[in-house]
Formats: sequence, structure tokens, C-alpha cells
Amino acid sequence: MTGLFKNNFYAVSELMKIVIFLSAAAGILLLVSGSPELLIWFTILPAPAAAIVSVFGLQGESRSQWSKYKLTLPVRRVDILKSQYLTHTLWTILAMTAVSAVIGGTVLIHGNLYFYYGFRDAVTLVSAGGVIALLIGALSYPLHYLMSEDKAIIVPLLSTLGSVAIVLGLSALVSALNNGKVLSDQQYYKSLGLIIAITIILYFLSFCLSISIFQKKEY
Repeated sequence: MTGLFKNNFYAVSELMKIVIFLSAAAGILLLVSGSPELLIWFTILPAPAAAIVSVFGLQGESRSQWSKYKLTLPVRRVDILKSQYLTHTLWTILAMTAVSAVIGGTVLIHGNLYFYYGFRDAVTLVSAGGVIALLIGALSYPLHYLMSEDKAIIVPLLSTLGSVAIVLGLSALVSALNNGKVLSDQQYYKSLGLIIAITIILYFLSFCLSISIFQKKEY
């Protein structure tokens, strides 16, 4: 598994450096300027961007035939998929952690000029980025193995649009269940917990589906 993890990180290293550089530049600019508009975009985008790059790494392997070569190594297909999903999860967590640190620094420097409902607003933005990132993975990996290589290029776009649609749908469902009323902190965290739980379940089901597809796929 260690070798698979190293391969996954190497496959995305060049593109991920760009994401890290742009995120770091935006984070520094946010710390200096304290711009509310920049804070919103910075909070949501890094985790999905890292997720998309992770998916592009998988496609790069397919184009270079490395994905086929891996099948000749003494590793199970389940382990290959497990390493991909765990790597995707790790990139998401790292992005969310970095975003949280910059948000905390911005609030310490400029004061809480951004979150009307306090801490829970910050949690909402960070969680939204993480949920979208995981859903991108949940949609991308089964589609990647299901589609032919020439069609798989559209997977990141489809997965991004699909993940945003799912998040908007879940948010609308929570709002409808609460009759559109402003939620108390207790109601809010229960609703957020429900959305996160659904996301994790979908991510796990995606893993199971990918196993089923990948085990039957012939190269």
C-alpha cells in the first residue's frame, strides 16, 4: 500500500503544486486584506480544487498506461482502489485544515467581520468545501472506470457539477424540513451532521461500486 500511496502523490504532484501555490497566495492576500469576498471563495474552493486534481492524476495514469502496468504488480485491485480513495480523502482533509488555519488567522488579525452567526458560519463554509470535494471523488471514480478512456476526460466536469447539485439539493431538503426557518445552533449542527453523514455514506457506496466495476474491467 505504501508504494501505491507514493504513486498516487507522484501522479498529481505537478498539478497539486499549482493548487498549493495559488491557495497560499490567496491565503496571504486574505490575511493582509481581510477581504470578505475573498474569504468566501478561499474557504470553499481549495478542497474541491485538490479533489479535481486528484481525479486528473488518475486520468494521467490511464494515458501513460501506468494504470495497466499496476495490474501486473503483486497488488489486489481492491488495494489500488483503496489507496485512491484514501489519498483523495487525505488531500481533502489537508485542504480543509489549511483553510481553517487561514480563516482563524484572518479573524484574529481583522476581527470577526465575516460570520453573522459566529462559529457555525465558518463551519458551514469549510464543511461545504469538504463535502463537495468528497462528492467529486464519489462520482468520479466509478465513472472513470465505467467510461472508455476517450470519454473519461469529461468525468471531472460531470463530477463537479453533480457534487454541487447534490449539495444544493441536500441544503434545500434541510431547509424544507425546517420550513425555511432560521435554525437554532442545535438544529443547525444536527442538519450539518446529517449532510456529512449522507456524504460519507455516498463515498463508501461509491467505493463499493468502483470495486464492482474495476474487478470486472478488462484491459
